[in-house]
Amino acid sequence: MKVEQLAQRLLLIQIGVTVVLALGWGFYSGYSEAIAVLYGGAISIILARMHKYGVCKAQDKALDAPDAGMMIIYMGAAIRFVLLGIMLGVGFGLLKLSPYPTLVGFGLAQLGYLYLAKR
Repeated sequence: MKVEQLAQRLLLIQIGVTVVLALGWGFYSGYSEAIAVLYGGAISIILARMHKYGVCKAQDKALDAPDAGMMIIYMGAAIRFVLLGIMLGVGFGLLKLSPYPTLVGFGLAQLGYLYLAKR
């Protein structure tokens, strides 16, 4: 399966998991908790899209220079890691979102990778 098709399926899985979780969490805990779940899921989706972009860019570069393709993958991982910390910091500090639903939303959306990897 091509990278673009995998990324599209992953996006749909992540959106579905995030929306279902946010609806359930919002029903039991309220609106602000549902927003926190959506924020955590959105972080996961943004980072997954960045990963897809980096993989596609690395594939193109790897045809000419395999080392350059690997460097793109490594740099992309480092950038996504730093960006994760920044986005979580903004969510917890600036937006005052509840940490538990934010992290659960992020974590379950990330499980889309595991689900897709098994197939």
